[in-house]
Formats: sequence, structure tokens, C-alpha cells
Amino acid sequence: MTKERILIFTLLLIPAIAAFVATRPMPAQYILQGEMHPVQELGVQGSVFFASVQTGIANNLLERWNVYSNENVSGGEIKFETLAPDEVDSYLKDLTETDTLKYSAMQAVHAATELSVDSDTSGATATFSNLSKLEDARYAELLTHLQDLSGNSLGLMTGIGLYEEANNIDFSDGGRHKIAGSGTMEEYGDVGSVGGLEQKLLGAEAAKVDLFFVPADYEWYGEEGNEAEAARVQKEHGLKLRIIPVETLEDAIVYLEQLDWEEVHLE
Repeated sequence: MTKERILIFTLLLIPAIAAFVATRPMPAQYILQGEMHPVQELGVQGSVFFASVQTGIANNLLERWNVYSNENVSGGEIKFETLAPDEVDSYLKDLTETDTLKYSAMQAVHAATELSVDSDTSGATATFSNLSKLEDARYAELLTHLQDLSGNSLGLMTGIGLYEEANNIDFSDGGRHKIAGSGTMEEYGDVGSVGGLEQKLLGAEAAKVDLFFVPADYEWYGEEGNEAEAARVQKEHGLKLRIIPVETLEDAIVYLEQLDWEEVHLE
């Protein structure tokens, strides 16, 4: 074989190898930098924000490149997490299911209602039946705003917003301060762990959030949980926002009611 033919063969082989590598199955979940949404988008008359991320699957290197191109993002604004081939179907199923979203919203309504009744100093009393009807009506209304959403991490901030709504409170002091967070709402008002926390925190910093609530789950998950992850992300990226781990909705409410904003901004 002549040198010319070897050169031609090599030149033809390079794009073939590149195409093979680019299209070889390498499924990965991608997570874009988080965005902050006011709970008012959910029809809740509160001042706080819930963090969300856009996520999906890139099946190979070519699709990863397309994500970068189509979303017009830089490396720091997107994260890829490799998936095993047998994890793809379950991931896609989880991505589209709405049962956990509805459950988190329902528990947010219930927990916020109970806390509001407990904080009522007017002397008014409410029967169990009346409370149940109130919760059912508010939950049904809330569901109409959840049609295009998935995931369950908005529960905590929805609960805070509902508490503001029920008690005519504005924890943001007329919008002077930006409060956001991420956490599911479980039974008894417990706050559950979430995914995509790093990207949510980076998005919160970019959105100039002052205070960000995360699940206090170190006792259960140690270094693998959200609480430890939040501390790592803050240190690695030098985040200026204040991160507050909470175990329950009540913990978050009590913290906000006792908060000194001057202290936060002096840090």
C-alpha cells in the first residue's frame, strides 16, 4: 500500500472513529443550573421562592454536546451524572411521575394549616371537620397550578408560602430580602431530601438569594445527604448566601419569625 493510500485511509478512518465514539451509548442525566420561582406561580400568596432544575438524559457524547449547544450554557451551569444502562428506564419513569409531587403539595397544605391554627391568638376555634374541608379546598386549588410540573422538592417552600398566606405575613419584608429553598414535605411536616441540590444552590447564588433552606438530613445520610452536600458546595464555590438546614416546616417558620436580617447581611 502506497503512502498516499495510507494517508487517505487514515483521513477516512478518523471521522469514522470520532462518529463511533460520539454515538457510543453513554447515558447520563444532565442537570442545568437551578432557577428560582416565586410560590405565587403556584397561586400561593407568599413571598418565598422554590428552586427547580431542568433535567433529562443524554444518551451519548453527541447528545451531550447538543445539550450544551441548545441550552447555550457553560460548563459551570450544567452537570452530567453517568447512569447505568439499566437505570435509564426507571429514571425516565421517575421524571414523569406526579404522585410524589401531589403528596408533597398535600402535606404542605396540611402542615401549614396546622401551624396556622396553632399560631392563631384570636381565640377562634376550628373543628376537625372544618379544617379538613379547608385543607381539601386549598389542595384542590393548588393542584390546578401543578399541571406542568414534576418532582416533589417544592413542598417545603410551598408550605412556608401557605403559612404566609394564611397569616398575612411577608417574611421577605416587602421584597427586600430573597428567601428560597428546596425540600420535600412529608408526613408531620418533616422535610425530605432532594436531588440536584448543587445546581439549585448555584442558581440561588446567581439569583442573589439571601437565605436558602435545605433538608437537615445529616443524621440519616451523613456525608451523602443534602446537609453535607450544601456545606461542600458552599465551600467549593464560595457561596455568599446563608444556608439553613431544617428538619420540619415548623423549624423553618420559627427561624424566619426570629430572624434578624441585619445579622444576615453583615456576614
